Amino acid sequence: MKLSKDAFSRAEEFIYSNARRLDVRLFEHHFKGGSKDNVLQELKKYQNSDGGFGNAIEPDFRLTASSAMAASVGLQYCVEVDTDSNDEIITTAMDYLVTTFSIEHAYWQKTPVLVNDAPHAPWWHVDEIKPPAEPSWANPNAELLGYLHRFQEHVPMEILVQGRKRALENLNNLDTIESLYCFMCWERTYQSLPEPVKSLISVKVEKTLQTFEPNPDTLGEIRVFWIAPTPESFLLSFPSHICSLHDYEMDRQGEDGGWWPTWKWGQYEDVWPIAEREWAGKITVGNLIAMDKFNLLNDA
Repeated sequence: MKLSKDAFSRAEEFIYSNARRLDVRLFEHHFKGGSKDNVLQELKKYQNSDGGFGNAIEPDFRLTASSAMAASVGLQYCVEVDTDSNDEIITTAMDYLVTTFSIEHAYWQKTPVLVNDAPHAPWWHVDEIKPPAEPSWANPNAELLGYLHRFQEHVPMEILVQGRKRALENLNNLDTIESLYCFMCWERTYQSLPEPVKSLISVKVEKTLQTFEPNPDTLGEIRVFWIAPTPESFLLSFPSHICSLHDYEMDRQGEDGGWWPTWKWGQYEDVWPIAEREWAGKITVGNLIAMDKFNLLNDA
């Protein structure tokens, strides 16, 4: 099954009517020959003077201050457009990650307590600052470690060494990857990490996929393209499941042309519609880009 030209056109119209300028520029970069610089100029509006990202780049928390989780989202855009490692947006982001890394416990706090003072989804509420439980360490720490290695010329070697050591400890302490969000983080970081971390990730992914059947029920609110963004993704070990999940995702396209989030905040009812629309634009652009990478767009 491929997405029809009519469905693509409706999605494009939805994007221009609803998506953030950042996501519109990413769509244009991928499909219309739009420049990388146009994407980065919009992305820089979400970057703070400390090099981190904030300003609701992650739509589910509206904190203006920088956070590790927001940095992971910002750097996902950088990787998507293959940003030069010497671009200021990268060098300052690496400075932020280096200075906020906890040397003692080898992790980044996902968000500061300040997140509680801004509109946010209930799952982003912070009760206390403490190192994460082992099963959840990878989100976003494994992903951020990958960015440090991808742009390692801007990172002190001691941070890289400590980060790799902690990643190995985490993988060795767990039989399988228990969270799909952690699975996504290992997926994003895999190509950037050296041995022996890379091989151990592969071992844990293989064990996880032996016990996990990807289907709409097990994925829940997670889209297939989040955990399998390219044909080289880990989850392609299940080609038949992925094919059916692609079909399922296409069938979820709304009458308005967009793909909407399946979750609700249940609070901040005046702000949630804004976040929901931002998510819809972001998801719709992400789906189309991934479908193109999988050759699932109908050219006829």
